[in-house]
Amino acid sequence: MNQLRPIIYPYKMWSTSARLLSASLSDVGSKRVRERGYYHPTASDLIVNWGNPRMPKWANDDVLILNNPKVVQTTFNKLLSLEKMKGTVRIPKFTTLMEDAIEWIRNGRVAVARTILSGHGGKGILLVNDEDELPDCTLYTRYVKKSEEYRVHVFNNSVIFLQKKLLRNGSEGNNFQIRNYANGWIFGSKDISVPQDVVEQSLLAIQTLELDFGAVDVGWNDRYQKAFVYEVNTAPALEGTTLQLYSQYLRRLL
Repeated sequence: MNQLRPIIYPYKMWSTSARLLSASLSDVGSKRVRERGYYHPTASDLIVNWGNPRMPKWANDDVLILNNPKVVQTTFNKLLSLEKMKGTVRIPKFTTLMEDAIEWIRNGRVAVARTILSGHGGKGILLVNDEDELPDCTLYTRYVKKSEEYRVHVFNNSVIFLQKKLLRNGSEGNNFQIRNYANGWIFGSKDISVPQDVVEQSLLAIQTLELDFGAVDVGWNDRYQKAFVYEVNTAPALEGTTLQLYSQYLRRLL
């Protein structure tokens, strides 16, 4: 049996992680391709969809695609992904109605307004505890207090890497609600302990969303000993260990 050739289909051609992943697999013929263009898949090609929700023009029934674009389209949209995970995966309460979010605030809870359904890295997220400041948007989630936040990388129903949000050296990190790079937080993996429920909910999220791989962002509430899935990334940032691991697991499939 001939070895498969990994073809990276990125959500944008200038994606750094897609470029690095393709370069790490260049010895087995990897390259990046566009939605349109002159690429014609062959039976020996394994398409790795890197976060693209659009079905490529060159796709056909014989093409093998990891993370089918139709599945990514659901995952890419925060509302659609929450609706699909509801009842199976432990997720924050959510609503599309402003009056529901106002009721949360009146009851002393914080509402998270998602003004951008496809945002990442904290983009389009507003934490609101005053109903007069609540914007009119498509999605609201109820803020869940978290002791820690993790990213769980899953490939082919197996956890391949675990990361934890940690304060960057020299950063005050005074925002413990939105833990992104702009607020002084980075991912770390050395000497971390990850609750089993974080792992279980992550695996369940990937299975429920019907993904072949993904990086699951999870909050851990130590008081209630429960994990809550926030979102799943189908084009996570790759560098160092994560790049090596994704390349390694793709090579196994080849």
